[in-house]
Amino acid sequence: MKKAVFFFTLVLSASIFISQSTFAQITINSAASPEEMVENLIGLGVSYSNVTYTGANQASGEFLNGNTTNLGIDVGIFLTSGAGYNIPGPNVTCSATAANGLPGDPLLNTLTTATTYDASVLEFDFIPQNDTIKCMFVFGSEEYNEWVNSPFNDVYGFFVNGPQPDTGNYVDFNIALIPGTDVPIVINSVNNGNASCGTVPTGPCTNCEYYADNTNGLTIGYDGFTVPIEMQIIVVPDETYHFKIAVADAGDGIYDSGVFIEGQSFKSLGAPEFLNFKFLAELNEGLNEDVEGFIEGNDVYLTVPAGTDVSSLIATYEVRGVEVSVNGNIQVNSITPNNFMGDLIYHLDGYAEQDWTVHVDINTGLGKVLFQKVIMGPNPAPGKFEIRNVADMDVQVINAQGVEFYNSETFGHQKNIQLDNLTSGVYFVVLSKAGKTETRKMIVK
Repeated sequence: MKKAVFFFTLVLSASIFISQSTFAQITINSAASPEEMVENLIGLGVSYSNVTYTGANQASGEFLNGNTTNLGIDVGIFLTSGAGYNIPGPNVTCSATAANGLPGDPLLNTLTTATTYDASVLEFDFIPQNDTIKCMFVFGSEEYNEWVNSPFNDVYGFFVNGPQPDTGNYVDFNIALIPGTDVPIVINSVNNGNASCGTVPTGPCTNCEYYADNTNGLTIGYDGFTVPIEMQIIVVPDETYHFKIAVADAGDGIYDSGVFIEGQSFKSLGAPEFLNFKFLAELNEGLNEDVEGFIEGNDVYLTVPAGTDVSSLIATYEVRGVEVSVNGNIQVNSITPNNFMGDLIYHLDGYAEQDWTVHVDINTGLGKVLFQKVIMGPNPAPGKFEIRNVADMDVQVINAQGVEFYNSETFGHQKNIQLDNLTSGVYFVVLSKAGKTETRKMIVK
């Protein structure tokens, strides 16, 4: 009976194809190469190689403008058991189909009781920088809702091969699972019950918190799909893994199903941390030399010369496996300017989230002539530092918490001062003479 319905709807689909384009907002590009698709998919902390694709050309590609739909993902890649042109809405048929006449996939056959057909398979090797891989995806299908709990249980999987962290190896390990379970996400495991064509299902619920019904939807052509779900797996940093994304029809070769994966979401995130932070002279007008920050805890301290315009400085930094944002704006390393007139919060998002505060001081140059011969160093200092040429000056040394470590009123006016056994942190040296004052920052590692 299903195939009889299929032949009828082929004619109907052809008659409405032109009108669909009027409402379609998502942009589908089936001309993208497999390499372009993987480049679109890969995010922070991951390198890749050895890309292959098996399937119909019309069954894979890239998409844009998903945020104008109810899909839940804005940009990314797709694989279908049919054709990309059946993805855009409106959803005016319950049986959109592109039968590609291709075989199924042996691994997908293990996830269903039926034989699979029209498999679309993207594979590549990858090396993670950190110990976790994450990715965001949505699975949708024309098998919803009238074929729920039937043998026509279209299926997909994300299969991983490579070393496990403790012992042994992942062998064709499927990570497209209902969160918190070992149950694969397929039509019969995520739905709100069976319903006839054009009718909104009312249950019974099977993991329906992960299901978004799209009966009579205006922007996506599939009858239903999952909400965006994040998959993840624990891996060994710097080891090589193989990843396989596959989707296929099950039970017959008709009624399209597809998986959508968010662009740049296949990433390996680590502990939030700045490894270094600096302002490079070549990127910042007014700086004659690079200014490197001192990192202490979740604070970064920098001092720029007098006259520097701190309202638009470009930072260059090194992080590992995290996304960086300021006020919700994603930062592009060595490109994005920011206003450092006040303390600036950098948000680092890895497998955990942390805020780091960047403090930028301006060396005002007060008392330039009086204090130009004063030398302090090394800076940063390994536990001790020396202050030279301060005879007849008042000298005070305090830490960032205001605790005083040295005062010339106590120790006398010496020409050279050496401070030992200092704990790591930020110190301020206050120089005073003839009614003028200069404050300098000293870093102890």
